Amino acid sequence: MIKEYYNFIKDYLRLAELKIKYVVIMILSAFFYKGFSLLLPLIASLIIKYLTLNNTVMTYSFLGIFFLTYILYITALYINWCIYGFNVSYVYDKLTNKILNKLISVDNNFTRLISKGRLMNSINSDIIEIGDMNDNISELLMGLVQIIAVLIIVAIYNIYLCIILIIFAFLYIIVRNNSDRKINFYHNKVVVQDDKYSTLLTQIVSGLQEIKTFNMLPKLFNKLKAIQNKFTKNYKTKRHYFTIRDNDVKFIIYIFRFFLYTILILLMYNGKIEVSVLVLIVSYHEYLVNYINDLITATSTIREVNTAVNRVNDILNYNSQSINFGTINNNDIYGNIEFKNVSLKIKNKIVLSNINLKVHHNEVLAIVGETGSGKTMMFNLLLRLFEPTKGKITLDNIDIFAFSQKAYSNNVSIVNQKPFIFNMSIRKNLDFVDDNIEHQIEACKKVGIHDFIETLPNGYNTILRENGSNISGGQKQMISIARTILSDAEIVLLDDITVSLDPDTAKLVPKLIANLKKEHTIIMITKKPDLMRTADRIVVLDKGKIVDIGSHKELIERNEIYQMLQSRKSPSKMELFNND
Repeated sequence: MIKEYYNFIKDYLRLAELKIKYVVIMILSAFFYKGFSLLLPLIASLIIKYLTLNNTVMTYSFLGIFFLTYILYITALYINWCIYGFNVSYVYDKLTNKILNKLISVDNNFTRLISKGRLMNSINSDIIEIGDMNDNISELLMGLVQIIAVLIIVAIYNIYLCIILIIFAFLYIIVRNNSDRKINFYHNKVVVQDDKYSTLLTQIVSGLQEIKTFNMLPKLFNKLKAIQNKFTKNYKTKRHYFTIRDNDVKFIIYIFRFFLYTILILLMYNGKIEVSVLVLIVSYHEYLVNYINDLITATSTIREVNTAVNRVNDILNYNSQSINFGTINNNDIYGNIEFKNVSLKIKNKIVLSNINLKVHHNEVLAIVGETGSGKTMMFNLLLRLFEPTKGKITLDNIDIFAFSQKAYSNNVSIVNQKPFIFNMSIRKNLDFVDDNIEHQIEACKKVGIHDFIETLPNGYNTILRENGSNISGGQKQMISIARTILSDAEIVLLDDITVSLDPDTAKLVPKLIANLKKEHTIIMITKKPDLMRTADRIVVLDKGKIVDIGSHKELIERNEIYQMLQSRKSPSKMELFNND
């Protein structure tokens, strides 16, 4: 048991990286305030003793000592609480920064192993629990000291009463500790179900519109209900052990209290002890109960917080695929991209094979193919989320991995199918890239969203609801593209951006791409036949290989895959898009 808690505390200290001087101050302040509280019953018994002896001088002397001891107790307690508050804030800031820095560096597999619900619970609750750990450690150490001190003081007065209290303490600790272990076991199960519930609920909220469209809610509610049922079952079992623990503990307390009071009365009747000693022993029995409660609560909390420590460590110890970036900070980029004999294997599966491709400055290149043909993986390589298993990709004849993180991200930007918009004003969403309002207006004019923004009551200061839910999908996409333009990225990747656009907005995209082409190299993934035709060149992928490259006119005459893609109706023609 001692080794178990030693490992708990060691893992916590390694994670929290507390400043030693503040840990020492917290333990010392706890030692003093608990030590002074321990003296109060002893001083009170001496006041009673000298009061019964009619010794006025000693009575008032110990009354003054009692008052002074109480002042010292309050002072030490105040210092302890101040340090406690500092430590909680320190640990919270430290761990949130650690997690945020970790999230910046993780690869795509991270969210497959660490669910969003678990991640949010770790940030929202686990870190706060860990912040309380230092207080529980001092409570554990001081609880042991207090219990030993009480037993020593009682032994000085009467060894037999001390033995009774030792037996009581032993039984009490055994019952509470066993129950707390069960409680902690089911607490962990409750936390797992809570993570699952949070993850699924987050996914439902994110895709609510599509979920309603396809009437997925009944089945999703059944899944939520199944998780709720497991949560409730484990929570009820946890509460069951709480009830058993508290009832058993109270039974032990009252049985021993009756037994102790009976012995004290007999000893007093026989002249073995004085009234002051009786008051002292009764007080210390109550203190002993409180000290053991504090001790067991501390051990139980440490065990529970250890779960939080392990969950946070799982995030921080996640090993991303190791990708080393270079130090070239050149921002004078022309915009020529070349894939040279590039192959990519993931989990022993070849997803791209021998890709050779040149993308020229100010060219619009479309990448098309069936689902699973490798389109997204080509973008992932361009975004440096993976390293090629074979071959290399160059930007202006320089290996893309030779550029620094900052230089490359400044020059290669992406607009996703579902762009993320923060719950802030339009201006602040754009401020993240460029806080110059004139540049923002110019970018919004280029993408054709400026006039719409001007019609809003607060213009660019209009607050967008979470993920931009108070504007249409098309308007949100245009703001996202304006944000990309503000980045001054030379290479712009468009990942099927018409998916969330209504028909009227989708018609504006070819003109928008033609404007972007003047200053950027454009590479786009698209399923929309109309958009494929606007590209200067089209790359046809099939099973991870380039099977053809050419213009729309060339491919429509000779390539069966492209012919099949063109024969499908575009989403706009199928009237799948509606204004939000």
